[in-house]
Amino acid sequence: MREEDLFEALGDVDPEMVKEADEYSGKHDRKKGGNRKLIAAAAVCAAAAAVVISVFALRGTGLSGLFGQTAGPNDISGTGRPADLMAVVAEYPEPVAPEMSAQEFVESDLHWEWWDAYREKMMASQDLQGGISDYYMSVMEQLLVSEDENTVCSPLNIYIAFSMLAEVTEGETRQQILDMLGVSDIETLRENVSVLWNANYVDTPTLTSLLADSLWLRNDMEYDAETLQLLADQYYASSFSGVPGSEEMDQSLRTWTDENTGGLLGEYTADMSLDPETVLAIVSTVYYRATWSDEFSEDDTSPGIFHGTAGDTEVDMMRRTATMSVYRADEFTSLGLALNDSGSMYFLLPDEGVDVNELTADPQILDALTWGGDEENWSYPLVHLSVPRLRVSSRTDLLSSMRALGVTDALDPALADFSPLTADSDGIYVSGAEHAALVEIDEYGVTGAAYTMIMDAGAAMPEDEIDFTLDRPFMFVVTGRDGSILFAGVVRNI
Repeated sequence: MREEDLFEALGDVDPEMVKEADEYSGKHDRKKGGNRKLIAAAAVCAAAAAVVISVFALRGTGLSGLFGQTAGPNDISGTGRPADLMAVVAEYPEPVAPEMSAQEFVESDLHWEWWDAYREKMMASQDLQGGISDYYMSVMEQLLVSEDENTVCSPLNIYIAFSMLAEVTEGETRQQILDMLGVSDIETLRENVSVLWNANYVDTPTLTSLLADSLWLRNDMEYDAETLQLLADQYYASSFSGVPGSEEMDQSLRTWTDENTGGLLGEYTADMSLDPETVLAIVSTVYYRATWSDEFSEDDTSPGIFHGTAGDTEVDMMRRTATMSVYRADEFTSLGLALNDSGSMYFLLPDEGVDVNELTADPQILDALTWGGDEENWSYPLVHLSVPRLRVSSRTDLLSSMRALGVTDALDPALADFSPLTADSDGIYVSGAEHAALVEIDEYGVTGAAYTMIMDAGAAMPEDEIDFTLDRPFMFVVTGRDGSILFAGVVRNI
């Protein structure tokens, strides 16, 4: 479903807005065509994520007064929807060389022109990474710990979603979100999001890293136009309005999320819906595709045993032998596999007897990802690497994590301050927040998806030749070229 079709399905819209949406959709149709050619040309590493935040109105507060008039000078067709707020369309960058294959692009001058422009964005984001490292660690510790279940999350996706939540709140409610994200004020947060977004939105034949945001509004309530426009300009968030709880709006929400996560999270989006009391739903997604710089050979793949927490299973082990950079921490060993025009996928294997959950809070993880730590932690041996083909996914309720990270006022109808969103903000609060993610790897790359929805209402150094066999629970991290943590997960069973 195209975005202009979404607007039309949810009610009457201003013709100019439909025209703008059609132009926007045309860009994305061309972009998707380019992606299909890339998929046909080569297997890829891909990932997607989404956050959904739902904001509710407190039951029993008198909804008729809360939601305003049913008709007025700014309404169209008597729907009760302010015409200037019915659809705000975000403009996304054009894809680069969509008609080229990956090989043609790499061999062309366009690749180097793109790289020269992208390098400046990437370096600006690299400078930012140290300032959000505490956020990365706190989110991974909260979302990746489990006894027997596989866990996956996208720290970058969650960062952007909660940044949008900060924009529609004020006072202590906003400050708690800023504290969670590790920034002092909203202006700094906006700068951070701009830098992160520009470094991680890439659409070329060799790398697809697409970020998208949307707002889902009820059609009988007045919203602050400046806030919605700021979200469109700063966060590329398109706004849709309709009747929360209706099948039309729920289906449009599911379709938008599926299209912006490559359809990879269908098992989770199938039951996506909005409560009739929803005032606002914030949905943020990331979809990522990249090839290994050095692919595995299918001829080298052979059966192996994975010793999971739920028992042993036979898996297909991808194998490669090469000289690699290895980081040896106090309780784990790590190595990274590079991705074309992007960052790396890191595998972190805990030492025998070390619970993989301990890795999620180990600060040495960041040293392994950033070439940090002491020199003696690093070596460059010949590695006999064995990695299982895998497909892992999880869906997480974020409300308990929000409380644990200090975001509490937004969850309390008596304390939550949503005044930037609407003048009638009494009784509005975050009623739900969820995040889903998927990662799949094979000989050619990694495939993954995730979404977040927020609803208001001292060991010895390795030898010169080592075996690195991921045949028991391990942690992984996928980074962008700037060092942003796009995906992180723990594999306990396959």
